[in-house]
Amino acid sequence: MAAMPTYQEAMRDRHRPAHAQRTAQSQAAFLLPHLRPGMTLLDLGCGPGTITVGLAEAVAPGLTVGVDLDPTLPEGTTGVSIVAADVHRLPFPDAGFDAIYASALLQHVPKPLAVLREARRVARPGAVIGVVDADWGAQLRYPENEKLQKADEVALGLRQGTSPEVGRRLRSLLVEAGFSRCVGFARVACDASPEAVEALGEQTASTYEHPATLERAAAAGIATAGEMAEYARAWREWGRHPGAYLTRLWCEAIGWAD
Repeated sequence: MAAMPTYQEAMRDRHRPAHAQRTAQSQAAFLLPHLRPGMTLLDLGCGPGTITVGLAEAVAPGLTVGVDLDPTLPEGTTGVSIVAADVHRLPFPDAGFDAIYASALLQHVPKPLAVLREARRVARPGAVIGVVDADWGAQLRYPENEKLQKADEVALGLRQGTSPEVGRRLRSLLVEAGFSRCVGFARVACDASPEAVEALGEQTASTYEHPATLERAAAAGIATAGEMAEYARAWREWGRHPGAYLTRLWCEAIGWAD
């Protein structure tokens, strides 16, 4: 019998279809004006590769490399290389890339600065870096209630060992990692239509019901199976509310290896 996937593996597999809807235009618009044909580009935490292929188009015929623990590419993709590797220990020599990018990566690691220092190591003089990540401490939701708030606390508890509020620190982290001329930006993602809130409510509710989530919550002593069922129900009820509204902040930062 196959072993049950770990919590991290289960969440990656559950969210990858949604991540595959992301593109360079939706996630890297702040970086695209700084990319030029012929650059060598590294996409850290490339996931399903849908952003990577858009970045590759911007630097073609330059080399584009995507790195992830489990990297993939859209079917039919050419001109992009993928490497299975840990972003904390990149298998590349110093000063090898003209452009570096990371989307929704740093929130999933315990020490984002270590990843960015490794990025600085492989950046050529004059290289540009762009990073974007959600900040889970910057959320507006309506209506609110005690169950939803408790569900949020449990979600943060499940993410122990990660950095869910890294978004607000991106510019500072780039500076600390050795990049210069760093500038930050932000944009808001909003779910506020009947279809969007119902889909979000269902997706979030099902996360609280997933076997790997239940096992992790029980092992950490942060919620019982009965409590997790209540949180799932609260999210579904929120998704059916006629006035439900939710925004989350995506933070962006850009810098250079001067």
